[in-house]
Order: sequence, then structure tokens, then C-alpha cells
Amino acid sequence: MTTSNQIKSALWENKQEYPLTRESLKMLLEHRIPLIRLKDFATTEECEMLYAQSQLLNFNAYQDVSPKIEKVGITVFEYNSISKGDYFKGVEQATKLRDSITAASFNPLERIMAKFRECGANVRIASEPFYGSYYAGLIRKIEHGTQLHIDFAPLEQSGWEVCTITAQLSWTLYLKLSPNSHGKTCIYDRQWQPEDEQYKLDSYGYSDKVLADADAIAFQPYVGDVLLFNTTNFHYVEPMHGQRVAFTSMIGLLPNGEIIFWS
Repeated sequence: MTTSNQIKSALWENKQEYPLTRESLKMLLEHRIPLIRLKDFATTEECEMLYAQSQLLNFNAYQDVSPKIEKVGITVFEYNSISKGDYFKGVEQATKLRDSITAASFNPLERIMAKFRECGANVRIASEPFYGSYYAGLIRKIEHGTQLHIDFAPLEQSGWEVCTITAQLSWTLYLKLSPNSHGKTCIYDRQWQPEDEQYKLDSYGYSDKVLADADAIAFQPYVGDVLLFNTTNFHYVEPMHGQRVAFTSMIGLLPNGEIIFWS
């Protein structure tokens, strides 16, 4: 599976959701479609068990990120301005915590990687020479919404293996949602370009001037579903007015066609 090593301003072929197949995964990596939904990826009971286990742990807020986002687990985003060494010192403990709660419920990370393999993808956890495997699998609360932003490791994580990817996706399994129609994710048919950095507001947010008249799609999360989209498209999450707890990680395509997962 290959795609260009440069982000292009291709437009979506349509604004519909797709199931996960070999072809739809390729299309998403190439910015040809906005969204893949895996309906009923997990049962309501599985999601409730994993949510209940997560409540036994301490959620920590991202530093210098507003509105507040809380999570269990570690991210390269947090350690990019600290050090690679400190991130990898935290991987072992974070992985033990993740494994302790998935062992008592189920493992969404293993399940999504298996789904990718069924589509013919060669997948693994990202790894770093001299350090070992990255951490993958956040449990995250985004209940106050986010700013408009993108996620693209080559822009943000220079010097890490993940900065060598050519395309980036995220996948999110929704574990707990308050019963309302808020908390949608809005994705724009507008990919990040280097000149967009003039619109950067702070550690991650961008001014909506970057959007111009870009088309958009908003999707409603449902417990048990997984949503995948291309994170180099500008996107934001609406405030939830309640609970919005999910299991998530990043996905990257390497030049050799391998797909890596990390947080």
C-alpha cells in the first residue's frame, strides 16, 4: 500500500462514510474520502467494561491545551518539547496501565490492528532505534471541545520515527457518550500546507481563516463504533455537554508501505 509522500490538495470524491476495506483505507490515506466508520466494532458491554476499568485510573490534562482535554496514557505531542528519552522512559509504565485495564475488559488496539491486517495491511506499533516500541492507546475525554487543528507527525515530531510517515490517520472507539446529539467531530476538505503556519494560534490551534470556503462533514459518535479520518485535514470537536470518553491512537503510513500505530 503506497501513497504520495507529499500532502496534496485533492478534493473528496464525495461526503459519505465508508466501511473499512482495502480500497477505502487506500482512499482515506489519499484524501479521496472523508471518513471510515466501523459500526459495532465493540459491544455495549465491552465498552462499558473498558470505561469502568478506566475510571480506576487517574486522568491527566494536556499541558498548555485549551479547552481542557484529559487522558490516560502518554503522547509524543507532550514530550516533543521535553525529550524523546523521557517519553520512552514513560512507555513501560503507561503500557502496563493500559494492559491492566484491557485485560479486565477487551483490547481495542489488538482488534483494530487485526482489522487492518484483514485488509492486507502490514501493521505494527511504531518503534525507535535504541529505545524500542512507542506507546499506543489513549483513553481520552474530549468534553469541552477542541480548537481547529491538524495532527501530522512530520510537522510536529522531527527526529522521531513517526516523522517519516507520508500520511496520518486517527482511529477512535467511543466508550461512553452522554445521550445527546453534541460532541460531533467536524472535518474540513482542506489539508494542511506549510503556508498555513501563519494562522497558528498557540501550541496546536489554528484560526478559522485557514478554512476559506472549504467543504466539511460532521459525524456523530456512537458507543461501540470506530471512526477513522485523515488528521492532516483541519478538524475540531464540538463541546459535548456531558461525557465523551474514547479509546484512540494515531496511525501512520511509512514510505515502505508499513502502517504504524502510536500515541
